[in-house]
Amino acid sequence: MTTVLRSLGAAALLLLTGGLTGCGYKTLPVAPSAMIPRPVTDLSYELTGNGAVLRWTFPDRTASGEKLTELDSFQLYRAEVPVEDYCETCPIPFAAPITVAGGSLPNKGSRQGSWEDAPMQPGRKYFFKLRSRTGWLSESDDSNLITFVWEKPSARPKQEAAPAAAVDRTPPQVPSNVTAARTASAVKVFWDAGEDKDLAGHKVYRRVGEGKPELLGEVKAPYNLYEDKNPPAKEVKVFYSVSSFDQSSPPNESKPSAEASLR
Repeated sequence: MTTVLRSLGAAALLLLTGGLTGCGYKTLPVAPSAMIPRPVTDLSYELTGNGAVLRWTFPDRTASGEKLTELDSFQLYRAEVPVEDYCETCPIPFAAPITVAGGSLPNKGSRQGSWEDAPMQPGRKYFFKLRSRTGWLSESDDSNLITFVWEKPSARPKQEAAPAAAVDRTPPQVPSNVTAARTASAVKVFWDAGEDKDLAGHKVYRRVGEGKPELLGEVKAPYNLYEDKNPPAKEVKVFYSVSSFDQSSPPNESKPSAEASLR
């Protein structure tokens, strides 16, 4: 009887001290650090009319510095607190993470990730952080934390159309008393201008024989003399006329004056 008790006691001792081994494990397996990506450090946001768009850069190295070619996914943590209930010293009530797809990394440059949160509630303070993964056991540390209060953008007041400016379509007065006089090497044309306050200048036209009038040039106000330095030969009959134009854009031009003839 004593021998049996001693045997049972020894067996119990082995169980209590871990002397007997089993086929299970005590803790979850741990991923090697070479597979854990570095955390995101540039998580940012842009507010929209209905919510916000989050953006970040894919990490391209592991925590130990090894080059990554692909990220499995991201775990996005989100919290929402009414502004009146926010407490700086209270824990942030993050909900269960949202899985955002990862993808392959480029050989050169970087890849950008984004996620849109909408619609959002006015008067709520939002918190976001992100973790990157190369696998379900290989998750990075937290990214930088971003937070903001979302308010619905106020409607812009409708702008009334500005009254259309009055358009000046009245041409200035037609020049009068147009005269042409030949000199030794040119023909001088002069005239009397009207009294329009917005007069900008005059245009001088020349017609040779039975042809049509052609523009020779312009003279700015207040001058009323034009010199035709290349007149036709003396035996050809020539006619000169002058019009006025104002400061409008485009300018209004008067009808041409009566022609002054020259042989």
